[in-house]
This record gives sequence, structure tokens and C-alpha cells, in this order.
Amino acid sequence: MLTLVIVAAVSRELAGQHLIIGTTTPIPLPWAAVLPAITAYLTTIAIWSTLPLQEHLAVRRVDRYDLFYLTAAAAVGVGLVAWAAQPVTGTITAPGAIRNYLGLLGYTLIGTTFFHTTMGWTIPTTLLTTGLVTAGAGIDLPPLDWPARHDTDPSSWAAAITILVAGVATYANPTRRRVHARRAAHTPPQ
Repeated sequence: MLTLVIVAAVSRELAGQHLIIGTTTPIPLPWAAVLPAITAYLTTIAIWSTLPLQEHLAVRRVDRYDLFYLTAAAAVGVGLVAWAAQPVTGTITAPGAIRNYLGLLGYTLIGTTFFHTTMGWTIPTTLLTTGLVTAGAGIDLPPLDWPARHDTDPSSWAAAITILVAGVATYANPTRRRVHARRAAHTPPQ
């Protein structure tokens, strides 16, 4: 969680600047677009169990504790993203950064469930890039370009919340706990 606070503080200082992507035709990407992706990944890393086998074999189920911890970490992430993006002006401001954080958190939960934490960043990064490119090309496709839409666009909020719900459902699936426990024990699935 300390890493989240540090990222938010650095992002708030850089809020008016752009991250330049590319060399031949550089694309200025505002921090309001970058911060939610970083925060979503760090939130997922913070909640991911380091002892999946022990949790799977525990006398009491820890699923509810995992969901409580996810909710608490997401609330902290929302607060930090809102605080860091508060000075940002333009199409995507603090509410848009929060929307993007929630949607990207859903993507990150899906990514880490299927690819573990080492490669869990690939799904949100790929889909965020695809959405930004789609929006930049002028294609009106809310399921893809929701991260680049205006803060008040209802279809972008619907897409982000749907992705978050899908991510939480994927993360909360009991099968995920069994698979990760078997990986931790290095036993083949039955």
C-alpha cells in the first residue's frame, strides 16, 4: 500500500505533464490515463496471496476476507487516484481517472487470475492501449474506447463497472484458489 501512496504523490506532481510514448510519432499520454493503470496493477499485487496453498487448506474459508481486503484496497486506490488526478483538466479529469481505475482493476484481476502476477499486467495494458488507439482513430465503440471517453459518458461508466464486476467474479471464483494452491504445491491438476 505504501507503493500506492508513493505513485499517487509522484503522479500528482506530474499531473499537468504528459508521458510521451513512441519515438517517430510521439503520442502525449496524460497522467490521468497512466495513473489508473499503474494503481490497478499495484492494488492487485497488494491483495494477491503469497500463501495460496495455506489459504486453500485453512480450516476456515478466507474467501470473504479476500473480498473484504479487495474492497478496502480498491477504496484506498479510488481515494489515491482521485487525489492525484484532482489537478488534471481536460476531457479526463478525476472522475474519469476513477472510472478508468475501476475498469482497469477489473481487467487486472482477470489478468492476474489467468496469468498470475508476473504477467497479469498484460491484459489491462493491451486493452487500455487498444481503447486509446480506437478513440484516437475516431471509431465510436464504447466497449473498447471507454477509457478515452468524457468523464460524464454513461456508456463508459457502464463498460468500466461491467469489467470490474467481471474481474471481481473471476477473482472470487473458488476454482482460482484451488488452481493457485496446486501451483504453489507443484502438483498437477486432477
